[in-house]
Amino acid sequence: MFPMKFSTDRTLVAALLACLSLSAAAQGYPNKPIRLIVPYAPGFITDLGARLMAQRMSQILGQQMVVENRAGAGTRIGMQQVAISTADGYTLLFANSVTHGTMPAMSKSLAFDPVKDFAPIAPLFWYASTLVCHPAVPANNVKELIAYARKNPGKLTNATAGPGSGHHLAGELFNSMAGVDIMQVHYKGGAPALQDVLAGIVSCTYDGAAKSSVDSGKVKAIATTGTQPDPRFPGLPTVDAAGLKGFSVAWWQGLAAPAGTPADVIAKLNAAANEALKDPELQKRAYDMSLNVSGGTPEKLAEQIREDMAKFAKIVKEAKIPVE
Repeated sequence: MFPMKFSTDRTLVAALLACLSLSAAAQGYPNKPIRLIVPYAPGFITDLGARLMAQRMSQILGQQMVVENRAGAGTRIGMQQVAISTADGYTLLFANSVTHGTMPAMSKSLAFDPVKDFAPIAPLFWYASTLVCHPAVPANNVKELIAYARKNPGKLTNATAGPGSGHHLAGELFNSMAGVDIMQVHYKGGAPALQDVLAGIVSCTYDGAAKSSVDSGKVKAIATTGTQPDPRFPGLPTVDAAGLKGFSVAWWQGLAAPAGTPADVIAKLNAAANEALKDPELQKRAYDMSLNVSGGTPEKLAEQIREDMAKFAKIVKEAKIPVE
C-alpha cells in the first residue's frame, strides 16, 4: 500500500509542479521571438494580413513576431508544422477560411485534426468576395442573373481559382440554392480567372480583390457574398439580401496556436491582437488591402471555424466535388 501511495503522491506533485511551471512561463511571456507560420507564399492576401499584424503585435508584446512562409499542399504543410510544435506560444498559425474550412472539406484524410490540434486565439480580419460579371452579361442584380441563367442553361460561366477554391465553392453554392447551371471554369489562381472575365471570355467570378476593376467599369458588381454589407462597396447588397436568402460565403483570417497552449498565453495574445486592431493606421492599411477589421474572443473564432467546416463540407458533398 505504501509504495502505491508514494507513487500517487509523486504523480500529483509532478503534475502540480508542471502546472506551476507553465503558469510561471506564461507570466514572463514572451521572452523571445514568436514565429508566425503563414501557410502561403509571400504576397497573397493572407500573407499581407499576417505581416500587418506581426508588425503591430511585435510593438505591443515587446518581442519580434517573425513571419515564416510555409506554403504547399493546400496549406497542409504550414498547418502540420504548427500542429506538432511545442504548445508554448512561440509558434503560431495565421489561420483562415481555407485552413479551417475549404481545405478540410476537400481532404480525404489529414495528418492532423484542424479542430483538436489547434487552439483559437482571435479573429482578425474578414472580407467578402464580390460576385462580378462582364458588362456584356445581361443582368445587373442577383434576381436578373438567376432569371437569365434559368432561361439560358449552360450559357453563363464562372471563373474559379481552381477546383475546391473559394470561387468554385461559392459558385456551386449559388447554383444549388438558385437552381441554375452556371458552368465552372477552373484556372490556376484568382488573377488569371479575373483576367478572363475582364476579357469577356468567362461571364462572372467571385473575387475578393476586384474593387479597382469595378471602379473602372471593367466589370460590374452584382452583390457581395458575406453576411453583412462590405464597407468597400457602399450600397451594394449581399447575395442574401438581394434575393438568395441564406447565401453566405465570407472569408476570415485569424490567429491560432497548437492545442494545449496555456490559457494565460492565449489570453495575452488575444489582448495584443485586439489592441493592434484598434490602431487607426493598421485599420487604414488593412482597408487598402481589401481587409475589414474583425477582432474578438477565442470563442468567437472557434464558432466561426465550426460553422465554416460544416458549411463547406456540405457544399462539397452536395456538389459531388472530388476530394483528395
